[in-house]
Amino acid sequence: MLRSLRLAWHRWTVRRKMDRVFGRGADPYRYAASPYETARLDAMEAALSGRRYANALEVGAAEGHFTRRLAALSDKVTALELSPVALARARTATDGMPVRFIEGDARAFDGAGGPFDAVVLGEVLYYLDKPLVQDEFEQSLARMAGWAARGGLLLLAHGFADARERARREYYRSRFEAMGFLLVSERVVSVRDGDITPSCLVSLLERL
Repeated sequence: MLRSLRLAWHRWTVRRKMDRVFGRGADPYRYAASPYETARLDAMEAALSGRRYANALEVGAAEGHFTRRLAALSDKVTALELSPVALARARTATDGMPVRFIEGDARAFDGAGGPFDAVVLGEVLYYLDKPLVQDEFEQSLARMAGWAARGGLLLLAHGFADARERARREYYRSRFEAMGFLLVSERVVSVRDGDITPSCLVSLLERL
């Protein structure tokens, strides 16, 4: 009971935060305007390019900026998003594309429609990786590993500000490696954006 309450509380707080941010107006994270965000999305797309995906999954679709790119590489896409405010914009942004949207928490997603030959986890895991719900986070990683088909690809992309955060992003990758994934490629994207230079670790893995 206590675990369920912790998870429900965390899910509610994250959703409230996301709705508040996206409620300020379109593109609050500057996916379309930030040189860093553009470079990050370019790197994610490049990692998946060169292959056609019959059935892809994106977790944390936000307003659909990367969903559009993924849909161009795929016959069909399932896109999961917690915030209904962001989800409404994502539906509009991908109108006419082969995208099925699901409103919900990744920790509650049962993999319906899978297995998937491409799974994208972009800027999402650190929202779930919190001390209050750490056990649930570790269990979620195991379920996420099962969403990918044998021979399917898993794309991880998470920003970091310092060595400690980078090590934690590398931990995400290592957890999937321990569950039967092989690292195919990995790069750090760092681009000057105003007064800062954000960085993102982009890792592509294949399920053996």
